[in-house]
Amino acid sequence: MPVKRILALSGATLALLLISAAAAVAAGTTVSVRVEGLNRTLLPTTTVHTHTGTITRGGTPGSTCPSTNAAGALNVATHGRWGGSYTSGEGLSVTQILGETHTFTSPNYWSFWVNNRYATSGICGLKLHAGEQLLFAAVSQKGNPFPIVLSGPSHATAGHPFELKVSYYNAKGKATALAGARVRGAGLNAVSNKQGVVSVAAQHTGRLKYTATESGYIRSAPVSVRVS
Repeated sequence: MPVKRILALSGATLALLLISAAAAVAAGTTVSVRVEGLNRTLLPTTTVHTHTGTITRGGTPGSTCPSTNAAGALNVATHGRWGGSYTSGEGLSVTQILGETHTFTSPNYWSFWVNNRYATSGICGLKLHAGEQLLFAAVSQKGNPFPIVLSGPSHATAGHPFELKVSYYNAKGKATALAGARVRGAGLNAVSNKQGVVSVAAQHTGRLKYTATESGYIRSAPVSVRVS
């Protein structure tokens, strides 16, 4: 076969591969993933893009768990560093993320939340929408732990007070102020009042980060305030 013919076929093949790869990326969804272990954050909020394919972790049948769903997002965010167990009745359950293991027979387990609300489907069945926030959190089998949400201004002036608000989403998906939560960061160590508010008067400029915790709840993602 002439060299020009071989090069033409190679170029066509490469073009098809590039088109297929682009189509696979385009077929996915861009979301964020955060992983909270029992005692520390294992993965801060990370933006990922899912892709086509299937997840077969823990013996999951290949046709039952699309990579474009939540399981695929977790797989991309952790670079495959997670484990699970599959049963025909329960589907795929997460048992280990980034070296921390919890099963449904242990005192704690891996809960799964979407936009701070408990997921209504398993990680294989949940179809993603662009911009959704996925949270995997180790929680106790006892009680109903909810994720803490910390909010504040994007910008503040040094020496002038601003407020941080601590809340959580209850079982009905309603944001509720959380009193008594501990808010820390940038020299701050304070407790939220009855309205869930902490007043801050930062003396230093820069981008300052704060987090909130409370026993029985899932720690918040950091909130960043630019002080000038």
